[in-house]
Amino acid sequence: MPHQSFDVRIGTGTLSDGHSWSLAATVHLPDVAHNSERLPLIVCLPGGGYNRHYFSLQEPGYSEARHHMDRGVIVVAIDHMRVGESDIPELQDASLEIAAEANDAVLKIILKRLCAGTLCDGVAPLQPSVIVGEGQSMGGHIALLMQANHRSFDGLAMLGSSAVCTRLPAKTVGEEICLLGKDNPSEGLAALRTFDKRFAFHWEDVPEAYASADGEASTLAYWLSATTPNAGGGLVPGHLSSKAAIVTVPIFIGMGERDVCQDPLREVAAYMSSRDVSYIVVPRMAHMHNFAGTRTMMWKRLSAFIAQVADMRSDR
Repeated sequence: MPHQSFDVRIGTGTLSDGHSWSLAATVHLPDVAHNSERLPLIVCLPGGGYNRHYFSLQEPGYSEARHHMDRGVIVVAIDHMRVGESDIPELQDASLEIAAEANDAVLKIILKRLCAGTLCDGVAPLQPSVIVGEGQSMGGHIALLMQANHRSFDGLAMLGSSAVCTRLPAKTVGEEICLLGKDNPSEGLAALRTFDKRFAFHWEDVPEAYASADGEASTLAYWLSATTPNAGGGLVPGHLSSKAAIVTVPIFIGMGERDVCQDPLREVAAYMSSRDVSYIVVPRMAHMHNFAGTRTMMWKRLSAFIAQVADMRSDR
């Protein structure tokens, strides 16, 4: 039986703020899932301005989900609240903390139904052997909050997502957008009006269809989202450093040669409670990793990380 992908829409139940929302997700099942009850599962969370389809791009060779399925990994991609096809509450009701709580609630329901064989008709019960969280950019911040506040995962992959200090790259050295050391943060934020998103997000060899889509306002590409959770604190230095410091699961930090992280070793040091932290800086890759010509290098390291977390869990 070939790989299967199906969309689900699941309610969060009442969250800590008294609200409840409905989130959209796509579950990608590898063909071996029909012959095995114990497979690793990776939860993919998109960055700001993107939706869950960033992980399953339709063009041949660009689907990260396909890469993982080919290696026997179940993939669950979730649209955060205020993203893609999920509910779009008011911005003040969609902090990153609440988005993380909502994701965790939906993930728990997906896992429960997957184990019971009630998630989708024709899918037998499956018990994931390990749960790995993967967050890209803002999605990494939400994944980190999921782990720190709810212990959602057995391992955490932070991709192009700084827990120390976000710095948006620029063509000219010294013009990067970073609030570190700024007496007046509003001045730094004002620079976003002239931010060269194409340079920061896409290496020069990225196909035009991807590289130009970010700046196209009239027609939204299928992998983009017009709305996001309230991620306003993401540029504040140390915004999530206290959360990173208490995470104990294995950590994989992945970044491109041109990315938003201050530097790799400072990111590694942020996860002071984890006894297993690794990182890679992928050459010829900008912030949006899945469009890069070197994307499979990142995916292969993710595959190795998933296998490593699974091996560690099986040895307990």
